[in-house]
Amino acid sequence: MEKNPSFEQDKKFIKMYEIPGMEEISEHSLVRYQNDKENFPKDIERVPFSLEEYAKNEISAASVSRKKQDEIEEEMKEDIKGLTIEEIPEYVRRGLDSSDKNEQWKAVRQIPSAIAGERTELLRKAFSIQDEEIGKECVKIISNIPENERRSFIQMGIEKESPSIKKAAINMIKYAPALTRTKMIQIGLTSGDKEIQKEYAKVISSVPDEKSRKELLDIAKQKLGNELVEPPLYGGYDIDDQNFKREKFKKTGSDLTLVGGDLKDKVIFRSITSDSFLEWQQAFENHEIWRRAGFEYVPVEPILSFHFNKDELVDVASGVLDISLGKWMGMSGDYVRELTEQRNKIIKVLEDQGIIHGHTHDDNFCLRFFRKKNGDVDYQKMPRIYLIDFDRSLSK
Repeated sequence: MEKNPSFEQDKKFIKMYEIPGMEEISEHSLVRYQNDKENFPKDIERVPFSLEEYAKNEISAASVSRKKQDEIEEEMKEDIKGLTIEEIPEYVRRGLDSSDKNEQWKAVRQIPSAIAGERTELLRKAFSIQDEEIGKECVKIISNIPENERRSFIQMGIEKESPSIKKAAINMIKYAPALTRTKMIQIGLTSGDKEIQKEYAKVISSVPDEKSRKELLDIAKQKLGNELVEPPLYGGYDIDDQNFKREKFKKTGSDLTLVGGDLKDKVIFRSITSDSFLEWQQAFENHEIWRRAGFEYVPVEPILSFHFNKDELVDVASGVLDISLGKWMGMSGDYVRELTEQRNKIIKVLEDQGIIHGHTHDDNFCLRFFRKKNGDVDYQKMPRIYLIDFDRSLSK
């Protein structure tokens, strides 16, 4: 096939869009993107940025969360209204002995309110109840008991059959005595299935000694390989690379759809408002501003194709990246200073362009590691960093 002259001319800037370890951008994919752009309405009005409206939305989201927490706290106070602190342990015991799951649940929630000396025995009793939700609530309470007792309760949770209780218990290792954390994580990284090993890797940062953290990370890299930095998109979903299927991803904000078959680990679909999409597209297409800022690539979630759907939202096919900056920092200190500097630069470049992303927290910055020729992650090279999830972006 004769090469499109414009494609040959565009190769210099196309390099800015290529992602390590993924197929090179082809003439076909570039033409598809250009066709999507030609067919996209040109008369969409951008919603101007309003500091007042932005602040109102942020306060509203925080208020909903705070209100829910306040309601839970009020319910808990009502449950033990009129009881002295000395009477709470007996209230908890009666509830735990009840056959009513709701009464058991209310009792478990009150364990932190009991006298400190009673909590260990009450939590041990609660842990004996064979119920997943109660088990997860028990795990949350581990931080409320004496530190020297916590390791045994964490182990109790890890030995439960429920994967969600296991994972919650592993996360509590950060509350175990500091001197025991390294050994607990080392044992976990060298045993169990890979999903559980990933959970142990997430708490490596809780180990206070830098040398031990590096040794644990080396074990995690050896045991998990590429899976250590895979995004946690597909956990809990029946998605594989053999069968094509779509499944909605549970998240707040815009709709996100996972796909299986050949597209797994390569493409996800976001459905967002047109005005937010236009901000995303502006940040994505303006490769010159990123080059001038010192980037050798466009550090924005890659847009592969896009079109309006029947609900007047824009369906965007975007490229799948690796683990988030937040999760990487939870495991490793490698490259964190450099990546943090680049994160801050990305935010500043966007603000200078009048684009307000809306939620630039560390889990909305994803990394993409370089790959060796055999496809393995090259941990010796600093990964690239990309800002994702523009569903709340506005124009200033």
